[in-house]
Amino acid sequence: MASIRRQPKAVFMAFGTKGDVYPIAAIAAAFACDQVQYHVVFVTHSAHEDIREHLSRNKVSCFSVSSPPALSPCEDNNNSGCVQPSFHQEKRKYTREHRQECIVIFENIFGDVPSMEGDLEGWSLAELFNVCCVVAAPYVVPYSAPSSFERIFSEELPLLYSYLQAAPSDKILWKDVIHWMWPLFTEDWGTWRATELKLSPLPFTDPVTSHPLWHSRPSSPLLLYGFSKEIVECPGTVIGLQMFMFVASGVFLWSGSSHAKNVQKLQS
Repeated sequence: MASIRRQPKAVFMAFGTKGDVYPIAAIAAAFACDQVQYHVVFVTHSAHEDIREHLSRNKVSCFSVSSPPALSPCEDNNNSGCVQPSFHQEKRKYTREHRQECIVIFENIFGDVPSMEGDLEGWSLAELFNVCCVVAAPYVVPYSAPSSFERIFSEELPLLYSYLQAAPSDKILWKDVIHWMWPLFTEDWGTWRATELKLSPLPFTDPVTSHPLWHSRPSSPLLLYGFSKEIVECPGTVIGLQMFMFVASGVFLWSGSSHAKNVQKLQS
């Protein structure tokens, strides 16, 4: 146990259906085989217990949250097709419990400085525990910022907008926000950050003054995409260091980076 505590940790978080989770699980297994000095941890829904045995064989520790991979709205008995209001309440309840379980898991895992790969929960938790974060998307991100997002952001948060616009190319800048980070600036995530994590509601701002942290500019995170740039155009050419991954037939391929070009055969 003491030796595990002394090991650097790499935590992978993946939530959603199998299509969301399995590619990240494959990365976790490949990483554990290739980077044996790390204690690798994988966090996902308890419904995906079927991958635990495979990950354990590759020396990946598994933690689970009780939230379901997906929720489906129910229809009224009157056949009107209207979504029951209780569905939205249930969704909020699951979301609240899910995030709280993530906090507990992180508190149980971290005793030193690790690295991690995760979802939007992971980004804020990485900020809380002051650890490095990698962003992974097994498929093309199916949502984009509302068309009015930039205009409203610049009007309501002019200092933060200027902070992001003036950032050097190797730091987090406005292109990162508009590409994938924009949900973190919505009220839902802001409330969780402030009430549960005791962080500033808005990333990159002081929790007391709400002013941008001009003296502290985090580096643009590594982005991992689960689709080939030969098939889908690379989304954004100036957003940090980008890497493409391919997971199929038990083979994990890193590409697009001068320091990560190994092919790792996953154990069957």
